[in-house]
Amino acid sequence: MNKKSLVIIAILYLFSFPVKAQTKASVYSMFGVGQLFDNGVGINKSLGGTGIAFQSGRSMNYLNPASYLGILPNSFVIELGAFGSYNKSENARVRQTVFDGNVNYFSASLFITNEWALSAGVIPFSSVEYEISSSDQIEGELSTYKKTFTGRGGLNKMYLGNSFKVYEGLSAGFNASYIFGPLTQKEAALQSGSFSGYELVNERTAAGFYLDYGLQYSMKNNEWLYTAGLTFGSDKKLHTTNDLVLTYGENTDTLEQQQSEITIPRRIGLGLSAKQGNNFRIGVDYEWGNWSQINYSNPNLNTRNSNRFSLGLEYSPTQNRSDEDWFKTFSYRAGANYKQSYLQIDNTKINSFGINIGVGIPSEKISMVNFSLEYGKEGTLSKGLIQNSYWMLYVNVSLQSLWIMTPIE
Repeated sequence: MNKKSLVIIAILYLFSFPVKAQTKASVYSMFGVGQLFDNGVGINKSLGGTGIAFQSGRSMNYLNPASYLGILPNSFVIELGAFGSYNKSENARVRQTVFDGNVNYFSASLFITNEWALSAGVIPFSSVEYEISSSDQIEGELSTYKKTFTGRGGLNKMYLGNSFKVYEGLSAGFNASYIFGPLTQKEAALQSGSFSGYELVNERTAAGFYLDYGLQYSMKNNEWLYTAGLTFGSDKKLHTTNDLVLTYGENTDTLEQQQSEITIPRRIGLGLSAKQGNNFRIGVDYEWGNWSQINYSNPNLNTRNSNRFSLGLEYSPTQNRSDEDWFKTFSYRAGANYKQSYLQIDNTKINSFGINIGVGIPSEKISMVNFSLEYGKEGTLSKGLIQNSYWMLYVNVSLQSLWIMTPIE
């Protein structure tokens, strides 16, 4: 693929890309902005969401904007990702399964000089995806009616990232982002007997500008490269509009509702990694979120500070594309993560974990197709709460083209 074709594709996708933020169905996404998409995209998924101390290379690392400087010299990179998922939600009485899938991110990155690299794209930020069914009794009668609660939507992040060389071994970066998207929650009761039923829809839109920052410092010792990473995102209030509409019988009323703001809390991330040539690397991450300061005015819901831990490793037997054993040119990946979410429901903490395996298959000279399979669980069956388990398949394609220009020293 030539340079002109890559540029045209990047521009078209960047301004018309149909990102779908939803990644897995979860009743716990009904709160706030939904479930944060904090495990990254691309190859970060197969590394358990690890990447704060990993540098970008043939594929992009979005978890630390300082990493963009690691893309190949004189290269232009386009990435496109998609997912498919199987979700099972259950409590002590019922079980529900959901299948989903779609394209979910696009990005492009550009090597400018040895001291500067750019990245831009649209990636998911949060997701809202749940459906709850229940029944209630009609007042004064023995009959019951069915009631459903559903949520759809999520927030996306359109970003422009910059990564700079500060001095030998130290790089810094930032993402300037616009976060936007719809969040729809609906309560509906079906007609039964003398009960006419109703539908209550809350349509929210949230939008705002957001900045996050990153640092990476690397030092070499013999064949090993050791890197430490730091990320920081300040707290931010998004402008939110709420439209509440009640439909009952043939009547539709727009209800007055106080306009509110959604807050993204402050977060800090730390990472360490070790890399041996181009054959092996391993890393660990920790990320903290200041959620305890946010109140959702729900008597059964308390918030706490969130914690995320992850581990990821990658092994590439050889970088020689002419090797007769094609499987030796693959990159094999594995990872795991554990999250203490910001939710406490009825004094019960909602935690989750995920385990990933993946493979990167080289295509042509420097492009790659990546596959990742994830299994995870979230929530608990205690106190009548809901536990979610899921399988997810991620696929992303990283297309690279080399510029003819000579890098500026």
